[in-house]
Amino acid sequence: MSDYMELPDIEFSVNRDDLSLALIGLNEITVEKSMDGWEELEQSMFERIRSSITLDDIKDDPLFRSYRDLYWAFGMDPTKLRVSSEALLRRIVNGLNLWRISNVVDVVNVTSPNHKIPIGLVDVSKVTGSLQVRVARKGEKFVRIGGVEKVCRGREIVLSDDEKIVCFGYATHDSEYTKVSKDSKQVYILLYGAPAVTEEYLDSAASDTLHLVKQWVDCQSTTIRHYRS
Repeated sequence: MSDYMELPDIEFSVNRDDLSLALIGLNEITVEKSMDGWEELEQSMFERIRSSITLDDIKDDPLFRSYRDLYWAFGMDPTKLRVSSEALLRRIVNGLNLWRISNVVDVVNVTSPNHKIPIGLVDVSKVTGSLQVRVARKGEKFVRIGGVEKVCRGREIVLSDDEKIVCFGYATHDSEYTKVSKDSKQVYILLYGAPAVTEEYLDSAASDTLHLVKQWVDCQSTTIRHYRS
């Protein structure tokens, strides 16, 4: 583990005092297909989840309710725009597998629904200036991974750099412009905490994510840094 990669300051420019983020920096990363054995680990997790969690459990879960309440507060309908962790967990419970993208994306896609914490990825080289959690500007455009463009109404919560939205929601969609690719060499892993998420719980999710990264991804990693609004 290495701390020589400089981690950013993240400003909270929203009128909330109950939000949190955890960040892990990955340096000298090799982004590639997941290694042999990953599918076995993934399927084992799917079986455990499907045997213990129902869609009704997800609907009534206090952590997911906290994210939904947060979305409502920013004029976002969480029944149409789910945080990524809930969307992934619903997909698993419905008997569907997850997409196989790359080693680091696959780790995040497993850890996120397992802990119910939305997790985003950012290619550091594609970030301009500083990061902040803020309200989107009316008419501001966001392009999600895959190229679909959304025009903001001016109420939505987003993570942005000095030029563009990096993540829409808290967190639903990562940006096409800062996505991780095979050419990425430095990556931020961002875990987004809602009001009901304690620092201890967020740290546990981040620690588990870091543990899997060290097992399955060739990279150097920083310690976990926490941010609060």
